[in-house]
Amino acid sequence: MTGYAKLPPSLVDYFDAPRGYTGHFGWLCGYSASEDFLESALDRFTGLNKAARAHHGHSKLALFLDAGNRFISPLTVPGVMHCQMSAAPPLNLLHAKVALLGFKPHDEQHGWRLRLLVSTGNWTRQSLEESLDLVWCLDLSAEALHQPGEAWRQSCADFRAAQMLFDEIAGWCDTSLLSLTINDQPTLSSLARREVESWLSQCRKYARGTPRLVDNRRTSLFSQLKRWLSDAERQGKRNYLAMGSGFYEGGNGSAPLVPEKIVQLLQETAALTHSAQIDLYVNPHACQAVAQRVEALQAQGMTIRPPAQLRQVERTLHAKFIFSANHRSVSDMLTRGWLYLGSGNLTGPGFMQRMKPAVGNLEAGVFFCPDRLAKTSAGKQPAENTLSWLLPIQSDSDCDDLSIPLQAGEEMTERPPHYAPPISGLLWQPGAGNQGLLSPPSASPITITVLDMAGVPCPEVTQGFVWQGEMPRSVSIRWQSEGVSFGADIPVMDELGRIAATPLRQLNLDEVLWQLSHFPQPPDLDVVDPEGEQAGLLPDMLQSHPEDMSLTSQPIRQVMSLIEGIAECQTRLSEDQWLYWCRSLEQTLLQASGNADLARFTDLGINPLSALKAAPFRPAFAEDDDSLPGQDYLQMLRRIETAWGVSDLHAFAETANE
Repeated sequence: MTGYAKLPPSLVDYFDAPRGYTGHFGWLCGYSASEDFLESALDRFTGLNKAARAHHGHSKLALFLDAGNRFISPLTVPGVMHCQMSAAPPLNLLHAKVALLGFKPHDEQHGWRLRLLVSTGNWTRQSLEESLDLVWCLDLSAEALHQPGEAWRQSCADFRAAQMLFDEIAGWCDTSLLSLTINDQPTLSSLARREVESWLSQCRKYARGTPRLVDNRRTSLFSQLKRWLSDAERQGKRNYLAMGSGFYEGGNGSAPLVPEKIVQLLQETAALTHSAQIDLYVNPHACQAVAQRVEALQAQGMTIRPPAQLRQVERTLHAKFIFSANHRSVSDMLTRGWLYLGSGNLTGPGFMQRMKPAVGNLEAGVFFCPDRLAKTSAGKQPAENTLSWLLPIQSDSDCDDLSIPLQAGEEMTERPPHYAPPISGLLWQPGAGNQGLLSPPSASPITITVLDMAGVPCPEVTQGFVWQGEMPRSVSIRWQSEGVSFGADIPVMDELGRIAATPLRQLNLDEVLWQLSHFPQPPDLDVVDPEGEQAGLLPDMLQSHPEDMSLTSQPIRQVMSLIEGIAECQTRLSEDQWLYWCRSLEQTLLQASGNADLARFTDLGINPLSALKAAPFRPAFAEDDDSLPGQDYLQMLRRIETAWGVSDLHAFAETANE
């Protein structure tokens, strides 16, 4: 077939943030993932390149993979937090491929956006370049929750089902770094996760109906298909069935294969006519037991076909789907169609079994009814409203037209499991001179050893491990369990909770104000024009004592413009943004430590941050020092005062009274 004028989006395209939004936090589960795919996905999701994400040190995607995957470090892919399994989970393989993404608006007047992806392909470069895969995408906006109609309630049910799935998977994994606190306050990564979870909680209140998203934690996909088709709206016979799978059952026995069981189910429940056209799509070079049962399948009315190809370079079928409809040959239209797509191959562990150790994988997919479609006739180029554009199917050739017979191919390779280490990371505490302390964020039941850059064990003290030199982004640890030695590399978090981050670069005051003015978007690494005009007026207490000034007015204007700019930004904030603002403000102001203009200003003996404690410089909900928002704010300012070295200087009010 010739190439399409317009190709369907690739799997990584679905990570693009909507216009006016930025990726805030999300969850991914899958059988496997590759670093290059995740890097591209995070570029699109956050709008930040690798260097910027490494500098920010925030976790943007929580990744849950089958235990056969090695650890994907945030050093290699900044912004990803691979939450490894803590022990053997109650399943054969984690095979479900689902993403749940939250997007934050640039303008607070607009609400959040959520996106749910159900994929047949893994989060790998192979899915983009070598496989034929499918994606189901569902978007939901905060504004939709206030619109009439029931469609969005169905969407809420789907997001509720996705959250429940991720909640159970998270229970098998080490997610401690997603809830990290520093100075008894959540980190920016933790706050972003909490915020997206709050959006999902809003959805749960409105969820109605049976979710289209299904998984086999309790019941097999086969049983759920039977129950789904029994609904009155979906009953009735169809005369067309297409099935495809990247893998089928192995062996060469005479037992019925899963596609045969599906046909039997559909005909017994009057969902498929006995004279229906049945197409089974396979990989000609690796279709397992189908290769030995071609004649038996053909005798049952099945036509074995290779998949349709989207591009000039041939790809292997990896998509798993079942599609059925009524086909009217006169109009070439398909009506009353239904479709399953998901991670579950048409095998015993993938489709016939519920999740179970050594027997059933964890699978996820969707059952839904697509809109009315045209079934592209032979020789015609597929268009967007045709079945052949949506699914990798064709009716031009079958297995009898191939130059060589169908091949069984090789069995899937077994992979040894890789479980989470006793601790998921270490906290950095700067010490005197060129050394610091690496402290576990929580107690470990197993004794660990931290190795320095030369592979020598670090001295152990009560609070952790002494490290000579600058803060490392990651360290190697060793431990023993049941007489066996293990090792792993784990990330290091700095005093702001940044994970495996590059050193904070110093900012001038223009850059600080530039970054804060773009809140809640992630701060950019680009430098603002150092000669740009800065608005702001000098406070009366400085204008009234010009004879006390031992410096030019430029540093004063710079510092006071910054203070006024901070006040202007934060007095407009809503209370649900406050903690996120305080953490962002703290990180950004720390980057101004040692600034020359700031140092010249403090020669006056005045603490510039003291102005921010005044009520007019704070939002109304944080004006009270005894309120939780007020306490969070004051504690943050005290840490900045210590870092700037201005804690013992006079406050503005004290200066004005002299």
